[in-house]
Amino acid sequence: MMLRGDVIDSLKKIFDIERIAGKIAYGNANARDMLSLKSSVSKLPELKNILSNAKTTMLKGIYQDLDELKDIYELIEKSIIEEPGITITEGNIIKQGYNEEVDKLKEASTNGKVWLVELETKEKEETGIKNLKVGFNKVFGYYIEVTKSNINLVPERYVRKQTLTNGERYITEELKKLEDVILGSEGKLVDLEYKLFLEIREKISKEIPRIQKTAEVISTLDVLCSFAQVAEDLNYVMPVVDNSGEINIEEGRHPVIEKMITSGSFVPNDTYMNKDSDRLGIITGPNMAGKSTYMRQVALITLMAQIRKFCTSKKC
Repeated sequence: MMLRGDVIDSLKKIFDIERIAGKIAYGNANARDMLSLKSSVSKLPELKNILSNAKTTMLKGIYQDLDELKDIYELIEKSIIEEPGITITEGNIIKQGYNEEVDKLKEASTNGKVWLVELETKEKEETGIKNLKVGFNKVFGYYIEVTKSNINLVPERYVRKQTLTNGERYITEELKKLEDVILGSEGKLVDLEYKLFLEIREKISKEIPRIQKTAEVISTLDVLCSFAQVAEDLNYVMPVVDNSGEINIEEGRHPVIEKMITSGSFVPNDTYMNKDSDRLGIITGPNMAGKSTYMRQVALITLMAQIRKFCTSKKC
């Protein structure tokens, strides 16, 4: 019970790895999918450590088959930032220190914004226009905006760029140079980050078989935990499966119906059949007497026994 509880707690922290692997394989995974994969993979050492105490042959086999995918974790950890953009074509993906050129372009972009603030402060002091501001739009780029009440203070080095209802927008030689540096670095940065992300995704896609194997191991553990939890909560018993050709169920219960009615009110039924003298049973009774329920109950218990799941009966 303790082992099962620890495994369940660990599994709760793991995303649907198989689904993420599918997105990577088809080239649809974005940076947030990569972080989900990293988060899931980071829990695998903990899960493997829990399974190291297992005694059964099956759980020992699962322990051996569980690949911790450390190389995949390390690649995502050093390359993808913690809060990336939603799309992979708009930048804001690659972590500082992963690529030297990305670092340089980010520095130029960051410094450029500082330069703009410094330029605005300097122009206010030199022109005496206190409400002067440096702005940007996608159509005209960077500009210096001055209200109409202060146009008489505009120096000759200002070149008119756009006329507004309440003012004028200008460009200077210094601002033009800054614009070339900032916009050039931002555009290159977005393109480079996109290219690097595709390379990272391609590297991980080559490890899809390993990821899928790990996903299969985790799903097997998940099913086993569910089987065990239900068996304990609902008083299921371990079936005996052999080649005798007999179905021998004592006090069998329908696993679904008994959950839908008041606890303890389901009436259990025995079933005995074999491949020799008791090959056939005839069930009679009025409508709604439970004939279909009984037949399905026998089929479900038999199926549960065949998949080595504990059964809804006193003896099976």
